[in-house]
Amino acid sequence: MRPLLLHIQIFMRYTERNCNVQLTKMELRGFKSFADKTTLTFDKGITAIVGPNGSGKSNISDAVRWVMGEQNVRQLRGQRAEDIIFSGTDTRRPLGVAEVSLYFDNSDKTLDTEFTEVVVTRRYFRSGDSEFYINKRHCRLKDIHNLFADTGIGQDSMAVIGQNRVDRILNSRPEERRIIFEEVAGISRFKGRKEEGLKKIRETKANLERIHDMTVLLEERLEPLTRQVEKLRSFRLLDEERRAYEGTLTLQELKNFERLLSKAENIRQQAFFADHNVEKQIEEKERERQSVMASIEAEGSRMQALNEAAGAAKSEVDRLREKLERYDLQVEDNRRIIENVKSELQDIGIRKEKVSVRISELTSRLEAGRAEEKAAVQSVSLTEKMMFEATAQAEAIQASFLAEEKAVQLRKEKQYALHRDIEDLQRRLEENIERSGELKERIERVEDRKKELELHRLGLETEVGQARINEKAFQDKLRTASEELESLKKSLNETAKKEGDLKSECDALRQKLHLLEGLERDGEGLGRAVKTVLQAKESWSSSVCGIAGNLCRIPEAYMTAIDTALGGASRYIVVTSEKAAKEAVTFLKRIKAGRATFLPVDTVRSRYLGKVEEPALAEEGIIGTAKSLVSYDAVYESVFSSLLEKTLIAESVDRASEVARKYKNCIRIVCLDGTVFNVGGSLTGGSSGRDAASVTGRKQVIEKTACDLRKKEDVLQNISAEVAAATKFFNERSTAVTLLTEKLNETTEGLRHREWQLQKSAADYEQIKDEIRNEAVGVQRLNEARSEIRTLLVKAQEHLSAYDEEENAVITEELKKKVLKARENTDYIGASLTERRIEAAKLTELIAHLQESRQEQLVRLEELGEQEKRLIRKLDEVKEQIESLSRKRRVDETLLVEKEKSVIAKEAEKDAFYQAREANFSKGQAADEELRLLREEKEHYRQQMSRADIQIEKYGSEISRCTEKLTDQRLTREEAEARKQEGSLRELQETVRSLKSRISELGTVNPNAEEEYRDVAAKAELYEQQSRDLAESQGKLEAIVAEIDKAMSTQFEQAFNEIGGHFQQIFSRLFGGGTAKILLNDTHSILTGGVDFLIQPPGKKAQSLTLLSGGERALTVIALLLAFLAYRPAPFCLVDEVDAALDEANVDRMAGYLKNYSGNTQFIVITHRRKSMEAANTLQGVTMEEKGVSKLITVQVDEVIEKGT
Repeated sequence: MRPLLLHIQIFMRYTERNCNVQLTKMELRGFKSFADKTTLTFDKGITAIVGPNGSGKSNISDAVRWVMGEQNVRQLRGQRAEDIIFSGTDTRRPLGVAEVSLYFDNSDKTLDTEFTEVVVTRRYFRSGDSEFYINKRHCRLKDIHNLFADTGIGQDSMAVIGQNRVDRILNSRPEERRIIFEEVAGISRFKGRKEEGLKKIRETKANLERIHDMTVLLEERLEPLTRQVEKLRSFRLLDEERRAYEGTLTLQELKNFERLLSKAENIRQQAFFADHNVEKQIEEKERERQSVMASIEAEGSRMQALNEAAGAAKSEVDRLREKLERYDLQVEDNRRIIENVKSELQDIGIRKEKVSVRISELTSRLEAGRAEEKAAVQSVSLTEKMMFEATAQAEAIQASFLAEEKAVQLRKEKQYALHRDIEDLQRRLEENIERSGELKERIERVEDRKKELELHRLGLETEVGQARINEKAFQDKLRTASEELESLKKSLNETAKKEGDLKSECDALRQKLHLLEGLERDGEGLGRAVKTVLQAKESWSSSVCGIAGNLCRIPEAYMTAIDTALGGASRYIVVTSEKAAKEAVTFLKRIKAGRATFLPVDTVRSRYLGKVEEPALAEEGIIGTAKSLVSYDAVYESVFSSLLEKTLIAESVDRASEVARKYKNCIRIVCLDGTVFNVGGSLTGGSSGRDAASVTGRKQVIEKTACDLRKKEDVLQNISAEVAAATKFFNERSTAVTLLTEKLNETTEGLRHREWQLQKSAADYEQIKDEIRNEAVGVQRLNEARSEIRTLLVKAQEHLSAYDEEENAVITEELKKKVLKARENTDYIGASLTERRIEAAKLTELIAHLQESRQEQLVRLEELGEQEKRLIRKLDEVKEQIESLSRKRRVDETLLVEKEKSVIAKEAEKDAFYQAREANFSKGQAADEELRLLREEKEHYRQQMSRADIQIEKYGSEISRCTEKLTDQRLTREEAEARKQEGSLRELQETVRSLKSRISELGTVNPNAEEEYRDVAAKAELYEQQSRDLAESQGKLEAIVAEIDKAMSTQFEQAFNEIGGHFQQIFSRLFGGGTAKILLNDTHSILTGGVDFLIQPPGKKAQSLTLLSGGERALTVIALLLAFLAYRPAPFCLVDEVDAALDEANVDRMAGYLKNYSGNTQFIVITHRRKSMEAANTLQGVTMEEKGVSKLITVQVDEVIEKGT
């Protein structure tokens, strides 16, 4: 906080520096109307730039502002950025770049650079590119701002005063004027820093509230989490006991099903032997039956022929009967259609008759309506003519009334103006008499005050001299101490930045290490089966060496290539023996944990390079075999030889591709980026997606990360110690500088106060002399004005008596009656016209409706005729169909009688044949009955076997279910036997139900309660610490904001008072007397109050700026701008036609002031006025001989003064 306040205090004294930088030259090329290279030279004193309107003078002012950093093109009188580039004329092409350079004399090294002449250049290209240069060296706009900082010629300084600045002050409100004063006082930029501080305070408060809310939420969670932890522990005890009892029940259930399974297997075996005996008896009976069936089958063809003939005859009879029925149905349907058509024809006849009657009615009504419409149209025409005549008459009367009313109003306004003038003249006369007495008394008081001020001023001059000597000594000491402190601050910031960077790196490494250790601990990426084997606690577990990817060390450069070469093999489990691998596979099967690949060290065989791989190793770009690039224990030689010996590693894809093609794609090659050339010619590649989650080499990555973290933490510890020591020393030096600054401030404040008193005393002395002269002149003017007011008062009273009020009233009343009568007549005719128009419109609408209805009925009549014709045609067609169906039916009836006789004859022949075959069928039926009984017996035994199979399968499933149930209960059969509980089945079940009930009473149990409780407690502690840190930060920020407010208040008050003093002096000089004050409209709030003016030109009363005349307002604002310049001096000042609104006398006073002040500031004045030119030491003329192109010419001073402008 101390360095920030020191910086503010140092900045607030910058206006006291003496800046002797002089603008010596200006070069323009392609800027606006200056198409050619143009050079302007400036001497000390006043340089006037003159020329006719539109010649390009103000473009010089724009050029200076542009080089100094103006970014808003509208402030340069343009619409787009490229408007500053010469746009061409009828004879010249547009240019592509604008360039302006300013040359400054830096002999006294005021500017922070080693050059005695400083050249600032700005270029802009049509492409939108912009360039900045300092002495032909490329730089940034920020560098130019820094170069001119605290010199009074920066972007926001008073170095350029144009008409827009005058207008800005004239048209602004008090609050807007305050912003201008803040810019001049140099505190506007610190308002931004204050706002940043307030914003951080608001953010800190919001963070505190958010942390408080989070803390409350966490505290609310801690209590239920405590209960959840207790519940979880109770649950674990009850659940362990439940598992023991349920394991006992499951074990008993398993043994019961094993007994039932043995019984079912015995039953099936007995049924199998019985089924075999029945099968033999069925075979014997089947042979007997086949003998009988052979005899029956011999007569089968005869029986089939008889059946087919009888069936065919019956089918034909049925078909004919069905056909006759269809004929009858069709005839009936057609008769119904005829009846419907006749009914429709009768209905259509009735409707046609109705439509014809309707058409006749509509035709009669249509003719009557047209006659009525014609009469209505004639009536409307006649009424419109009467309306036109009445309207014209009313308008003429209304015009006469308005003209007379206007004349009467004008006479009334004149009478009112005379009354007001008389009252004003009487008031002015009274004020004149009163003011004369006051002025005489004031002249006497001012004479006494003049003598007192003269004595006081002599004493102040002596005190100011001594105070200046003391201030210079303190300034030298403070400058030395500040430079030392700034160096310390820079060094401390660099060290603190290193510390912060190292902390960030350490945090990143810790997070990475935590992530990797978590992945390693959880076995991430290994699969369920592999994790199960690695975590198993079985007899063979000691033979598990680990996964292949963790048993080798891989150089970092080859990590991707080796990881790709291993592929899924990195997750293969290495074991010492094949026996252990088999036991592990059995274990996985038993618990159904999935599949895994094992590499037994005693059975895996090493692989060796073949005839193809050996010569390929010598090829350019081949680094070696994958096995040769990794390190591992010798015991695993066969494992890694089997996995990696026949895989080659290549430097790049291109080299690998060439080698693969050369050896006919018989080699597996992996590139450093992970691309694989497989045997057979296939290619695998792309984004590998391998990161910290890869299991290959994960352990060595963890070790490397841990090592890097330790190194970084050691370096961080050393740097933290350095920062602590440097901070302590910096604070000590900062305290010393602060004490020195306070002493300097006290001395400076005393000096400023005495200087202000001296200036105020001198100003008061001059003001008193002016007041004495002004008061004397005022007395004389008051006497002259009094006589003039009395004369004007007599004339006004004479004019007032000439007006007659009664005559005006009579004329107006008569005209009002005529206007009212004309309006009533017009309204009556208008109402009548409206009624007739409505009637005519209704008739027109009715005729249209009747025509539309008649046309609709005609169309309807035509449609009914067409419909009648269609129905008659349909009636004829149906009658013809009925006749055709009757003929077909008679033919089919005759054929049906013949077919029925044929069916009777065939049935008689078939009955005789069946009687002859009856004996053979009896024998066959007896054999079939015996076979049926045997087959039923066989089916009984088969069902018995099937039921036994179902029971065997069911009990086998139940045994498997019980076994799985034991597994789900995380018990083996041996463990269940060991944990077996005593008691009957009912007692065991009752105990399990009781335990489940107690567990159920616990309600929902959070299995992560303990971990969540630890996390919530840790977060609560963390939020508490953050809350304390934020509260401390808030206090510091509030202190900084308070200090900034205090410093800004002091600086603004001092600047405001000094500017007020300069404003009064300059105002008196420019106006030839008078007083001018700047006031805060809220004196209790110096940092927010608006700025207003109280102006009293010579011989006038004090009033606000808005009540002055245009010239007085302009000159007052010019005085204020010059007061700004006096408070915050600039080495040069460009004034652009600010004297345009002034009369010759005021221009003369302004020119005289500039001439007197030009010893300290170099003035460049753009003007049209003679007096301003006469005050100049040098004249530069701008002309436009060629249309659109400005040029500089030499103008003789005598010639300019002679001819004028």
